[in-house]
Amino acid sequence: MKPSMIILLVTLGLAGVAAYTLLPAGASGMADISPAAGPKEAGAAEDHGHEGGEENHAKEESGSGEADGHGHGGEEEHGEEGSTKIAPEAAKSAGIVVEKAGPANLGERLPLRGKIILNPETTAEVKARFPGVVKSVRVTIGQSVAKGATLATVESNDSLQTYAVTSPLAGVVLARSTNVGDTAADQSMFTVANLHSVTAELHVFPQDLSRVQVGQEVYVESVDGTVEGAGTVKSLLPTTDADTQTVQVWVTLDNEDNRWRSGMAVQGGAVIGKAEVPLAVKTTAIQTMEDKPAVFVQNDDTYETHPVKLGRSDGVYTEVLEGLAVGDIYVSKNSFIVKADIGKAGAGHEH
Repeated sequence: MKPSMIILLVTLGLAGVAAYTLLPAGASGMADISPAAGPKEAGAAEDHGHEGGEENHAKEESGSGEADGHGHGGEEEHGEEGSTKIAPEAAKSAGIVVEKAGPANLGERLPLRGKIILNPETTAEVKARFPGVVKSVRVTIGQSVAKGATLATVESNDSLQTYAVTSPLAGVVLARSTNVGDTAADQSMFTVANLHSVTAELHVFPQDLSRVQVGQEVYVESVDGTVEGAGTVKSLLPTTDADTQTVQVWVTLDNEDNRWRSGMAVQGGAVIGKAEVPLAVKTTAIQTMEDKPAVFVQNDDTYETHPVKLGRSDGVYTEVLEGLAVGDIYVSKNSFIVKADIGKAGAGHEH
């Protein structure tokens, strides 16, 4: 090749390199060649992605709080602290009893202890009128019978006629000591008792006997506190119990709802003095809340804690000096159930 041709080719080559270097990336007729992102730009992209993640995470937490219903709005069912709501049906089922606060006569009482026995005036030992052979027995223990109902039939030894042995009163068969084929003589065949009233057999020490008299008011309750009532002294037995050296006092108690059962251990108090107070509640209503006495007041289905200042008490009623008003409806029985429910409500607020 001629030297002049070689020089021309070299010149053209150098001119092309210079043109590639001077034109900006993306210019017409040239390829847009972009370098890979540097470390700084990569970090910026990651930061942007992370911010988006935190935003989503915050939304997830917010959604979770709303979804679990705990935004703590559900706890308002318990009402304010120191109160709770109990539906009427639930309160009745739990045995919660309410009554109005008001004046009461607090009695000074002589403590007595004893047991429930059958009322002697409404209990009968049923015997055969004439000696003979028992031909049939019509009743069983625990069965209720009407006055005049046939309990058994007996064939008389003298007349050989069969006659009916009937109940002299309406009541319940408590004992049966005869069977078909037995000889009926002068022994008791059945014990029948009308349980609509019973007797509290209480014991008085001789030194206190002068403080008890017939007609005196007596409060009686079961030892476990589940049954309570009041009656009057029916009689004072003229003998002294050889084992206890006490005198028996009989008090008649109403038992229409069959709460009292023969043999039940009881305690009570003969009222030997009275003092009227303007405001009192049943002693069973009082509970301790935060180391202070309190009573639960009902307003529809809400039960609120009322701290109270107490005065005198006779065991059944307790005087209220502060914290309650005449006419307030308070829980007089099973107040511990309301206390427990308020305690659960308070525990829910603590978290």
